[in-house]
Amino acid sequence: MWLPLRFALREMRSGLRGFYVFIACIALGTMAIAGVGSLASSLADGLAKQGRVILGGDISFSLTQREATPQELDFMRAQGTVSSAATLRAMVRLPDGRASLVEVKAVDERYPLVGEAKLDPAMPLDSALSAQDGIYGAAVDPVLMARFDLKPGDRFAIGEAQFTVRAALTNEPDKLTIGIGFGPRVLTTIPALRATGLLQPGSLVHWLYRVRLPESAAPDAAEQIADQAREQFPQAGFQIRTRKRATPQIERDVDRFTQFLTIVGLTALLVGGVGVGNAVKSHLDRRRDSIATLKALGASGREVFLVYLVQVMLLAALGGVIGVALGAALPYGVWLAFRQILPLPIEPAVIRRRSRSRCSTAC
Repeated sequence: MWLPLRFALREMRSGLRGFYVFIACIALGTMAIAGVGSLASSLADGLAKQGRVILGGDISFSLTQREATPQELDFMRAQGTVSSAATLRAMVRLPDGRASLVEVKAVDERYPLVGEAKLDPAMPLDSALSAQDGIYGAAVDPVLMARFDLKPGDRFAIGEAQFTVRAALTNEPDKLTIGIGFGPRVLTTIPALRATGLLQPGSLVHWLYRVRLPESAAPDAAEQIADQAREQFPQAGFQIRTRKRATPQIERDVDRFTQFLTIVGLTALLVGGVGVGNAVKSHLDRRRDSIATLKALGASGREVFLVYLVQVMLLAALGGVIGVALGAALPYGVWLAFRQILPLPIEPAVIRRRSRSRCSTAC
């Protein structure tokens, strides 16, 4: 194999003319497959590392159309700090008669257990949601504020309760776990939600109870508590999530997205094979004189075949390396381009940690 390798390398000294399309086809196909895998891995890594923030705690208990019983609450409080919240679709009514469907989220004084709710103008969340003179405070989605030209201090009604816009809700740490909303978010308190009179039998209200475990808890404590809750309250109807599986639906969507784009990448690689074949054929046509010279000097057909096979394999390896490098860099490009609007956590801290570890290793 050394003689064909030497001849192949010597022929490549004259340049890669005619092989640029060959290398590009290999690189693009490889980049598509490597990029999809790399992006999916980064998304999964971000979901796993940010699971506690996304979930709003270490473990979440969800109930529909009913609140937790005192026994169930005692069980949760025995595990750690508990924060409760309720979500409900309702209609916002303005004094001028305009109305809109919104997603009301009512929280207690411990919300959020993990992460931070950001308001504009910046203020403590309890100050934004506190009641004054019988009027409840609310933080409102900027979309709703733009739709009705609302400003801090404006009033609206939900059910039988009156609310004042205190700030715009610019960041909701546990937004991904709530699911798809049918309207802009209105964040208020649980007493305010009760005052609306909308918590009636049959109301489609979802109650969420997040538990933050002590820092000394074992890594698998959340899973053990989930199993214990299922055994102790088999008829409760809890939907239980832990920080390791904070967003099962999103993880399934990412898996489907990865499988689909991998098939697309493989298809692109197969289609690129046409360009590869044409490039190799064109190169061999131009090398007929060299092949004839080698045959005249005593080279066998097998040796001539090995010379050009080695040459093609070397160039394919070059295209593959370029494609893998571009595919590995894709998550960084996606994060830089869409970090302000990306709903899924390709976490900047994860990228920085990886960059530091690689830098320290190289150094």
